[in-house]
Amino acid sequence: MKHIQEFDRFAKSYQDYKIIQSKVAKYLVEKTPQKGRYILDLGAGSGEVYRAIEWDFECFYAVDLAANMLALHPSYRVRKIFCNFDDDTCFVKLKKLPIDQIFASSSLQWSKDLNRVFKNIAAISSNLSCALFTSNTFATIHQLLGISSPIYPAKMVLEVAKSFFKVEYEIKEYKLFFPNRRLIFDYIKRSGVSSGKKRAKIADLRQLLRNYPYTYLEFEIIFLWCQK
Repeated sequence: MKHIQEFDRFAKSYQDYKIIQSKVAKYLVEKTPQKGRYILDLGAGSGEVYRAIEWDFECFYAVDLAANMLALHPSYRVRKIFCNFDDDTCFVKLKKLPIDQIFASSSLQWSKDLNRVFKNIAAISSNLSCALFTSNTFATIHQLLGISSPIYPAKMVLEVAKSFFKVEYEIKEYKLFFPNRRLIFDYIKRSGVSSGKKRAKIADLRQLLRNYPYTYLEFEIIFLWCQK
Protein backbone atom coordinates (compact mmCIF):
# COMPACT_ATOMS: atom_id res chain seq x y z
CA MET A 1 0.00 0.00 0.00
CA LYS A 2 2.63 2.45 -1.16
CA HIS A 3 0.08 5.17 -1.90
CA ILE A 4 -1.11 5.10 1.73
CA GLN A 5 2.46 5.64 2.90
CA GLU A 6 2.74 8.62 0.55
CA PHE A 7 -0.49 10.16 1.84
CA ASP A 8 0.70 9.76 5.42
CA ARG A 9 4.16 11.09 4.62
CA PHE A 10 2.89 14.25 2.91
CA ALA A 11 -0.35 14.70 4.85
CA LYS A 12 0.31 18.30 5.90
CA SER A 13 1.80 19.51 2.62
CA TYR A 14 -1.00 17.73 0.73
CA GLN A 15 -3.33 20.51 1.85
CA ASP A 16 -1.45 22.91 -0.42
CA TYR A 17 -1.50 20.53 -3.42
CA LYS A 18 -5.06 19.19 -3.42
CA ILE A 19 -6.39 21.64 -6.02
CA ILE A 20 -7.81 19.06 -8.40
CA GLN A 21 -9.09 16.81 -5.61
CA SER A 22 -11.02 19.76 -4.15
CA LYS A 23 -12.59 20.57 -7.53
CA VAL A 24 -13.53 16.92 -8.04
CA ALA A 25 -15.15 16.55 -4.62
CA LYS A 26 -17.13 19.76 -5.02
CA TYR A 27 -18.44 18.79 -8.45
CA LEU A 28 -19.27 15.25 -7.31
CA VAL A 29 -21.32 16.50 -4.36
CA GLU A 30 -23.04 19.28 -6.33
CA LYS A 31 -24.31 16.82 -8.94
CA THR A 32 -25.39 14.15 -6.46
CA PRO A 33 -29.21 13.76 -6.48
CA GLN A 34 -29.41 12.16 -3.02
CA LYS A 35 -29.05 14.16 0.18
CA GLY A 36 -28.16 11.52 2.72
CA ARG A 37 -28.58 11.88 6.48
CA TYR A 38 -26.07 9.16 7.37
CA ILE A 39 -23.15 9.58 5.01
CA LEU A 40 -20.15 7.32 4.50
CA ASP A 41 -17.03 8.64 2.77
CA LEU A 42 -14.55 5.99 1.60
CA GLY A 43 -11.04 7.42 1.47
CA ALA A 44 -12.21 10.53 3.27
CA GLY A 45 -8.71 11.99 3.67
CA SER A 46 -8.70 15.48 5.14
CA GLY A 47 -12.37 16.12 4.38
CA GLU A 48 -12.97 17.45 0.85
CA VAL A 49 -16.35 15.73 0.51
CA TYR A 50 -17.38 16.82 4.01
CA ARG A 51 -16.58 20.46 3.21
CA ALA A 52 -18.52 20.31 -0.06
CA ILE A 53 -21.76 19.11 1.58
CA GLU A 54 -24.16 21.98 2.26
CA TRP A 55 -27.23 20.09 3.51
CA ASP A 56 -27.90 19.07 7.08
CA PHE A 57 -27.02 15.51 8.12
CA GLU A 58 -27.03 13.40 11.27
CA CYS A 59 -23.64 11.67 11.04
CA PHE A 60 -20.70 11.57 8.66
CA TYR A 61 -18.53 8.43 8.72
CA ALA A 62 -15.03 9.28 7.52
CA VAL A 63 -13.15 6.14 6.48
CA ASP A 64 -9.46 6.14 5.67
CA LEU A 65 -6.33 4.08 6.21
CA ALA A 66 -3.97 7.07 6.25
CA ALA A 67 -4.03 8.09 9.92
CA ASN A 68 -2.25 11.41 9.41
CA MET A 69 -4.75 12.43 6.75
CA LEU A 70 -7.72 11.40 8.85
CA ALA A 71 -6.35 13.44 11.74
CA LEU A 72 -6.84 16.56 9.58
CA HIS A 73 -10.49 15.74 8.86
CA PRO A 74 -13.11 17.96 10.55
CA SER A 75 -14.75 16.37 13.59
CA TYR A 76 -18.20 17.99 13.89
CA ARG A 77 -20.84 15.24 13.57
CA VAL A 78 -18.06 13.00 12.27
CA ARG A 79 -17.11 9.49 13.29
CA LYS A 80 -13.62 8.67 12.03
CA ILE A 81 -13.05 5.03 11.09
CA PHE A 82 -9.55 3.74 10.46
CA CYS A 83 -9.85 0.86 7.98
CA ASN A 84 -8.95 -0.27 4.48
CA PHE A 85 -11.78 -0.36 1.92
CA ASP A 86 -9.85 -3.06 0.05
CA ASP A 87 -10.30 -5.37 3.04
CA ASP A 88 -13.57 -7.28 3.46
CA THR A 89 -13.30 -6.93 7.24
CA CYS A 90 -13.68 -3.17 6.82
CA PHE A 91 -17.13 -3.66 5.31
CA VAL A 92 -18.06 -6.07 8.08
CA LYS A 93 -17.71 -3.07 10.40
CA LEU A 94 -19.46 -0.68 8.04
CA LYS A 95 -22.49 -2.95 7.57
CA LYS A 96 -23.40 -2.31 11.20
CA LEU A 97 -23.81 1.43 10.61
CA PRO A 98 -26.98 3.24 9.46
CA ILE A 99 -25.86 4.42 6.00
CA ASP A 100 -28.05 5.94 3.29
CA GLN A 101 -25.41 7.63 1.13
CA ILE A 102 -21.85 6.65 0.16
CA PHE A 103 -19.23 8.93 -1.35
CA ALA A 104 -15.78 8.06 -2.64
CA SER A 105 -13.90 10.95 -4.20
CA SER A 106 -10.43 10.46 -5.68
CA SER A 107 -9.87 7.23 -3.76
CA LEU A 108 -11.23 4.07 -5.39
CA GLN A 109 -8.71 4.21 -8.24
CA TRP A 110 -6.20 2.79 -5.76
CA SER A 111 -8.22 -0.34 -5.09
CA LYS A 112 -6.44 -3.59 -5.87
CA ASP A 113 -9.77 -5.24 -6.68
CA LEU A 114 -12.30 -2.73 -7.97
CA ASN A 115 -14.93 -5.39 -8.59
CA ARG A 116 -14.82 -6.55 -4.96
CA VAL A 117 -15.01 -2.99 -3.64
CA PHE A 118 -18.11 -2.21 -5.71
CA LYS A 119 -19.68 -5.48 -4.63
CA ASN A 120 -19.08 -4.63 -0.96
CA ILE A 121 -20.43 -1.10 -1.45
CA ALA A 122 -23.59 -2.40 -3.14
CA ALA A 123 -24.20 -4.69 -0.15
CA ILE A 124 -24.49 -1.79 2.30
CA SER A 125 -26.09 1.04 0.30
CA SER A 126 -28.25 1.68 -2.77
CA ASN A 127 -26.71 5.10 -3.36
CA LEU A 128 -23.09 5.68 -4.36
CA SER A 129 -21.48 8.83 -5.71
CA CYS A 130 -17.85 8.41 -6.65
CA ALA A 131 -15.13 9.98 -8.75
CA LEU A 132 -11.96 8.21 -9.87
CA PHE A 133 -8.84 9.47 -11.57
CA THR A 134 -8.37 7.40 -14.73
CA SER A 135 -5.34 6.07 -16.59
CA ASN A 136 -5.38 9.16 -18.84
CA THR A 137 -4.19 11.24 -15.87
CA PHE A 138 -0.57 12.24 -16.54
CA ALA A 139 -0.93 10.58 -19.96
CA THR A 140 1.86 12.64 -21.56
CA ILE A 141 4.32 11.82 -18.81
CA HIS A 142 3.55 8.12 -19.01
CA GLN A 143 3.95 8.21 -22.79
CA LEU A 144 7.28 10.04 -22.67
CA LEU A 145 8.63 7.66 -20.04
CA GLY A 146 7.29 4.58 -21.81
CA ILE A 147 5.40 3.33 -18.76
CA SER A 148 1.77 2.45 -18.14
CA SER A 149 -0.54 4.12 -15.67
CA PRO A 150 -0.95 2.42 -12.26
CA ILE A 151 -4.69 3.15 -12.25
CA TYR A 152 -7.75 1.98 -14.18
CA PRO A 153 -9.03 3.22 -17.55
CA ALA A 154 -12.44 4.88 -17.54
CA LYS A 155 -14.01 2.11 -19.62
CA MET A 156 -13.09 -0.53 -17.06
CA VAL A 157 -14.37 1.56 -14.14
CA LEU A 158 -17.69 2.04 -15.89
CA GLU A 159 -18.05 -1.65 -16.72
CA VAL A 160 -17.45 -2.65 -13.10
CA ALA A 161 -19.88 -0.06 -11.74
CA LYS A 162 -22.62 -1.17 -14.16
CA SER A 163 -22.28 -4.73 -12.84
CA PHE A 164 -23.78 -3.61 -9.53
CA PHE A 165 -25.65 -0.33 -10.11
CA LYS A 166 -27.65 1.73 -12.54
CA VAL A 167 -25.13 4.40 -13.45
CA GLU A 168 -25.13 7.96 -14.68
CA TYR A 169 -21.62 9.11 -15.47
CA GLU A 170 -19.52 11.94 -16.83
CA ILE A 171 -15.88 12.09 -17.84
CA LYS A 172 -14.14 15.41 -17.30
CA GLU A 173 -10.67 16.60 -18.19
CA TYR A 174 -8.70 19.12 -16.18
CA LYS A 175 -5.41 20.94 -16.76
CA LEU A 176 -3.33 22.39 -13.98
CA PHE A 177 -0.74 24.99 -15.03
CA PHE A 178 2.61 25.68 -13.34
CA PRO A 179 5.24 28.45 -13.64
CA ASN A 180 8.10 25.96 -14.07
CA ARG A 181 8.81 22.25 -14.63
CA ARG A 182 10.20 21.55 -11.18
CA LEU A 183 6.93 22.57 -9.57
CA ILE A 184 5.14 20.13 -11.88
CA PHE A 185 7.09 17.20 -10.53
CA ASP A 186 6.92 18.46 -6.98
CA TYR A 187 3.14 18.47 -7.38
CA ILE A 188 3.15 14.87 -8.65
CA LYS A 189 5.14 13.79 -5.62
CA ARG A 190 3.07 15.57 -2.99
CA SER A 191 -0.46 15.66 -4.35
CA GLY A 192 -1.28 11.98 -3.86
CA VAL A 193 -2.16 11.22 -7.48
CA SER A 194 0.99 9.34 -8.43
CA SER A 195 0.53 6.39 -6.00
CA GLY A 196 4.12 6.77 -4.85
CA LYS A 197 5.28 4.22 -7.41
CA LYS A 198 8.71 4.84 -8.86
CA ARG A 199 8.61 2.74 -11.98
CA ALA A 200 10.84 4.88 -14.19
CA LYS A 201 14.62 5.11 -14.02
CA ILE A 202 16.06 8.07 -12.13
CA ALA A 203 18.01 9.16 -15.22
CA ASP A 204 14.82 9.15 -17.30
CA LEU A 205 12.99 11.21 -14.70
CA ARG A 206 15.79 13.78 -14.61
CA GLN A 207 15.80 14.05 -18.38
CA LEU A 208 12.03 14.43 -18.42
CA LEU A 209 12.30 17.16 -15.79
CA ARG A 210 14.63 19.06 -18.13
CA ASN A 211 12.71 18.46 -21.32
CA TYR A 212 9.03 18.17 -20.41
CA PRO A 213 7.36 20.18 -23.20
CA TYR A 214 4.34 21.57 -21.34
CA THR A 215 3.58 23.95 -18.49
CA TYR A 216 0.64 21.88 -17.29
CA LEU A 217 -0.44 18.45 -16.13
CA GLU A 218 -3.52 16.75 -17.53
CA PHE A 219 -6.07 14.84 -15.49
CA GLU A 220 -9.04 12.70 -16.46
CA ILE A 221 -11.75 11.91 -13.92
CA ILE A 222 -14.79 9.71 -14.30
CA PHE A 223 -17.76 10.73 -12.15
CA LEU A 224 -20.32 8.06 -11.31
CA TRP A 225 -23.73 8.55 -9.71
CA CYS A 226 -25.01 5.08 -8.92
CA GLN A 227 -28.30 3.63 -7.71
CA LYS A 228 -29.63 0.11 -7.41
